[in-house]
Formats: sequence, C-alpha cells, structure tokens
Amino acid sequence: MPILPAEPQIFPPDLLDRPIPPSASTPSPDEEEDPDTPRWWCLHTKPRQEKAIAREFQKSQLAHYLPQVVNESRTPAGRKIRSVVPLFPSYLFFWGDEHQRLQVFRGDRLVSVLKVKDQQELHEDLRQVHRMLSSGMPVVPEPQFPIGSWVKITSGRLMGMVGKVEKRGNRDHFIAIVRMLGKGVSVELEPWQVEAFDPDAPG
Repeated sequence: MPILPAEPQIFPPDLLDRPIPPSASTPSPDEEEDPDTPRWWCLHTKPRQEKAIAREFQKSQLAHYLPQVVNESRTPAGRKIRSVVPLFPSYLFFWGDEHQRLQVFRGDRLVSVLKVKDQQELHEDLRQVHRMLSSGMPVVPEPQFPIGSWVKITSGRLMGMVGKVEKRGNRDHFIAIVRMLGKGVSVELEPWQVEAFDPDAPG
C-alpha cells in the first residue's frame, strides 16, 4: 500500500533559515514586547488537529512548522500500515506577531497558545529537528518523561496524583505506586496531562 504524501511541513520554505529579529527576544521586566514583531509561538492543538491547522495556515499564508515522521504499525490481522504523523503530537509551531496570534486562536482546534521564553533557543532547536528530518535517516520521537520519571497529573479526574512513568508496548503509562508494598496500578495518559515532579522536594 503506497504511503500517503506528507502534509506541507513548513511555510515559507526558508522560515528556519531566517534570523530571529533582536526585538523578538524576551524583554526585561521593565520593558514591553512589541506586538508588531513576529516571534515563535507553540500551539497546543486538540488531538489529531495538527495537520488540519497546518492546511489552514498554508492556505492563509501563515508561517508555521509542523515536523512529521513516518510511523509504522500493524492491524490486528498483522498487516503493516505506514502513515505520516506529527513528530510532537498535539503541537504545532507558529511564527507571527501578537495580532496574528489572536487571529489563529479564534478557531476551535486549539487548546492554548504557549509563549516561548527563549526565542533563539527554540529557533535553533527547530532548525536541528528539520535538518534531522531532511537527512532521510529514521527519526523517532523521544518521550517527554523517560521511564522511571516521577510525574504529577495536572488535569482530569486524577488531577493531583503522583506516580511514575512506565513503558508498556507502544504507550506510556502512569504508574501509581503503593510505596510501602512496592506495587501499583497503571493508567494511560497523554504527555500534556502530567508535569515533572520531584518527590524529594520540600512541601
């Protein structure tokens, strides 16, 4: 079965080759950001809406980057399926000014728009990711929270619970442990539902 063509990953094509304007840097506490200066924004999308948003941005000529990779899986019958999926599920990187940020958030496909504190750092990170994806070598995403990491659930009915991350099959599981017994139970969670937690921190 032929693989479906990838969605446009980047617009314009030279977006990551452009230098970051000095005015896009995070201002000091006594300075105000220039709302007319373009900068990077990290868009947190609703599940499986990344490509649809990228298509809308492409049509509207809005600068963006959606890193994607080829994913291989199998059906219950054992047939291999290859598809093009976002490298960072539920995230899309948008380049625009404050007015454009307000414009893109008017739709119903986004959860939030995350402010990028270090513009230059993100720009360089995305350039490296793009270079890796363009190399033709196999690229796979690394989990945000490695196996064994302590995390706290930040949303939903289990909000506030603390536990560890465990890998089982193709999904990461949140493990709630009864520490005295060394045993626990698990539940599947999306990465955006948890945050890093230090069990040795005071309070």
